[in-house]
Amino acid sequence: MISVQEPVNTSLALIDYVDIGFKAATFITAVSNLIFAILIYKLKNKKEDIDKEKDRRINWLKTLVLDYNLDHFYAFFDNVEPDLYRFKQTGLTDSQKQDIDAKVADHFITLRRKFIDSILAVDQTLYDNILIKSDSLQEHITNSVFDQGINLIHGPKFDDVLLKKLNETKTEIVKLLFSYRG
Repeated sequence: MISVQEPVNTSLALIDYVDIGFKAATFITAVSNLIFAILIYKLKNKKEDIDKEKDRRINWLKTLVLDYNLDHFYAFFDNVEPDLYRFKQTGLTDSQKQDIDAKVADHFITLRRKFIDSILAVDQTLYDNILIKSDSLQEHITNSVFDQGINLIHGPKFDDVLLKKLNETKTEIVKLLFSYRG
């Protein structure tokens, strides 16, 4: 009879181990699910916070810059172009060129104060990129005007060297503004 009871105890012990293993696996699964739920919640919250910050920055750009200061941006290009046409006059001395260039530089100062500096309140990188475009245009104008090898009196050369660069810069800045995603 002793031999008959041993297989019964062994099978009961095996069932107990399987039951304990099943309960342990269920517990581990529940804990894992809880940890994953917490991680997913935190990641989702973080992503939502990032999206809210981007939306807020886009609204700032629209409200602070585009609604109130975009006129200054377009006025700059409207004001600079007639001054650039003054470089087409024949017989300009370096002193006269410096006077015209100084007036153009004043337009750049106004653009920076009334338009570009307001972008700094929204985003440093966007500000830097637009400032680089503006400074590059100003440098290009000054270098082109005082380059003896460039004949600005010739209409197509004037258009290619100054007006084309002016319009390209305007387009590049508008692209930067409207591609801004926060």
